[in-house]
Amino acid sequence: MNIVLTGFMGTGKSAVGRRLAEDLHVSFFDADVLIAAQVGKTVAEIFNSAGEGVFRAVETQVIEELAKADRSVISTGGGALINRQNREHLQKNGLLVCLTARVGTLLERLKDDMTRPLLAGEALPQKIERLMKERQSVYDLCRFQVITDGKTIAHVAREIMMLVRPEWE
Repeated sequence: MNIVLTGFMGTGKSAVGRRLAEDLHVSFFDADVLIAAQVGKTVAEIFNSAGEGVFRAVETQVIEELAKADRSVISTGGGALINRQNREHLQKNGLLVCLTARVGTLLERLKDDMTRPLLAGEALPQKIERLMKERQSVYDLCRFQVITDGKTIAHVAREIMMLVRPEWE
């Protein structure tokens, strides 16, 4: 059984995932890092040179492989679970945990981050609100929901451990 972290960009999936894996003494896999390594470009470079479609196709391949892991923590990109196939792969052997945060928190966390290709092209508050609204129904499918506003990485990791412990052990 894996613990799969999802949620909107800026909610802390990668940082919390690393900490959670460290606390549990298991492997940590960040889907975006693996995608970049496979393609040989950063996520932003993939979006800019090949487009979101190519990124999503590689993402699906990477997630299919990640879903075969066991006793690991997996961090997905914020849009990964929109693809039903990705969701199904991860749910077979994973506990889906959605990290959430208020728009104001996300604005603060993302305002200076130029590495997020989906945030380019329109005013940041409107872009975040629009994308969150588009993805909310998918995020709501996750059984476990953890709010990250005002919490440390360690606190969020502990909260996740408490939520999933009965099924994880």
